[in-house]
Amino acid sequence: MGKRIKWVMHLRGWLIRVGMRAQSLFLILGFILIIIGISLLVMAFIKQGVTQSIYSINYSSPSYLLLSNWNNLSIYISTGYPIPKPQLNGEHSLPPSIITLYYGNYGLLNMNITLYGTGPTKSAYLTLNNTVVIQETSGETTIVLPPNSTSLAIIQVSNKPVSIRAFVGGHVNYEIENDTVILNTTPIIKLTSTVRPSVTWVDGFTVVEVELTNGSLIVTLGNEKPPSINELMMEDYVGVKTVLSEARKPGLGGLLLQEYYLSLLLLLDNQNPVTGEFVASPEPVYFYSWVRDSSFSAMALQDAGLYKYAMKYWLWMCSAQNSTGTWYTRYNFWDGKPDTTFGIPEYDSIGLFQMGVWGFYEDTGNRSFLASVLPCIEKSIAWEATEIPKNGGLIPKDLSIWEDNYAYNFWTQAVDDLGLYDTARIYEALGMNNTGVLNLANELHGAIMHYFYSRGFISQALTTTTLFTPNGSVTELVPNGIPDSSVILPIALGLINPRSSVAESTVNFIISKLMVKGGLARFPGDYYHYTEYLYDSSGPDPPWIITTLFLALYYEDIGNYTGAYELMTWCVEHSQHGLLPEALDPNTLEPLPTTSPLTWSAAMYVIAALNYRGPQNPGFSGFILLLVSLALVSLAVLLLVVYGRQGVKRASGFPRYS
Repeated sequence: MGKRIKWVMHLRGWLIRVGMRAQSLFLILGFILIIIGISLLVMAFIKQGVTQSIYSINYSSPSYLLLSNWNNLSIYISTGYPIPKPQLNGEHSLPPSIITLYYGNYGLLNMNITLYGTGPTKSAYLTLNNTVVIQETSGETTIVLPPNSTSLAIIQVSNKPVSIRAFVGGHVNYEIENDTVILNTTPIIKLTSTVRPSVTWVDGFTVVEVELTNGSLIVTLGNEKPPSINELMMEDYVGVKTVLSEARKPGLGGLLLQEYYLSLLLLLDNQNPVTGEFVASPEPVYFYSWVRDSSFSAMALQDAGLYKYAMKYWLWMCSAQNSTGTWYTRYNFWDGKPDTTFGIPEYDSIGLFQMGVWGFYEDTGNRSFLASVLPCIEKSIAWEATEIPKNGGLIPKDLSIWEDNYAYNFWTQAVDDLGLYDTARIYEALGMNNTGVLNLANELHGAIMHYFYSRGFISQALTTTTLFTPNGSVTELVPNGIPDSSVILPIALGLINPRSSVAESTVNFIISKLMVKGGLARFPGDYYHYTEYLYDSSGPDPPWIITTLFLALYYEDIGNYTGAYELMTWCVEHSQHGLLPEALDPNTLEPLPTTSPLTWSAAMYVIAALNYRGPQNPGFSGFILLLVSLALVSLAVLLLVVYGRQGVKRASGFPRYS
């Protein structure tokens, strides 16, 4: 009997000890779960904030923007946002104003509109209604130019009077009907305001002035009846909504979807509505049409299904081709004429034209378009067929993508090779013999793979080295050993298998050398925005938006949608209210203002967004995170309450045995 009692007591003691250990474990587990739950809860709210609104991104604002009616009217706007180091970068600050009006066959009108008394500009941005909003210390200015309209409006809401003055060159005859001034110019200009305008002549200009606190000035070009402000706003809403509804919708949501539509609007506004080329950036130092940047802009629009705008560009590019089959590097944005002062060639335009034309035809099946540009395709092929054999299977040296290295650059070689393969497809579609083009493409491709890949990655360019032999010296081409993020895009576009060992080792090496705070720099020792010409960076090697999106596109090709999503999010979160810059400061990650917004950045974002095939938010969405975190916190509280209470009961109620 005594042994049995002793055995029961030992068993009970053992069970108590086990229970106490289990209680301790559950209490520890409860504390761990509550920490995890609270952390996830914080992350959920962060994610919620990220997806709220594109306008909540409050980095610096653009100083200049373009608006277009996407048909025949374009206006160039100064937002008045302060320009850092303006004299150093060849700029000067202007008050909020419409600097330039460009109208169809009339070209640049001798007219500008300036606002006085607004106070300093605090911020400025482009809205998803395609209006420019300028927030000032005394109020807010909104500039509206509806699609296909020849009327624009300046809407002023202010706590003090603001003077709006329209300057028209020369001593112009006029008449006033009610609150409308009619200027007898060519074309006729009508200015309608909510208050009666006054007209004076000052220093060779006819000046129409209105003074507003809460009101508007509507400018109408031509003989049309000026609309009311409500009619103009409705016209803008319907017109913008119609065009954006025609665009393909990517598999993205929230902030990233907003960015897609805003980037489309920027591309449309930054296109010359008559000639078809695109400005590189509204910033004065970049106010040219680079063939390379414009080509990607047209590709982005046709990828989005906005074909008539893309076709306008390819037809312009065909008309601007040199007799040799090549192109100048950049052109005047307003008249499409070449900038002959920028004389060093960039031959990637050849491949980009060929790629763009094929992509347009592949999407639309428009054979008449293909036939119309075929002479330009054949002219560029004739140039390549002459030059590639002369250069040992390579495209001749050029300045290429970054315009700082006259050499056999991988970018140009690869882009033109992709263009040759697309030309072979064009010939096949038209029932033409493409054997010669395919042979040329294969010759170039073989030379690229022979020369550029070495030591586990594809180099930026080739350099020369001299080998000394018993029979004398021999000069050979060898890789320069410089990693360059531009190498990634041709791989993503199909130059080689993106999952091949060559592609993977190249991309991984570039990432290891050029990743800067979440984005990719161009190449080691990039001083462009630091000490070379532009001086708006606090250090060298700024990460660029387009190069980061090159990597996003590559990630999409290999199915790494989480990586692609994170890179696109990074780009958007470091924009100017959704307007993507060229590059970011490597220390502060603020947009570098001298080239912001950059049209090519918007184009690459559109291309990457449309190529995205992953979930709208890889991993947990903010809502799912919220549910999981609440569940974990609830479970943790339950464990702490139950086992904490059991511990109190045991401490006070267990019998003691001696």
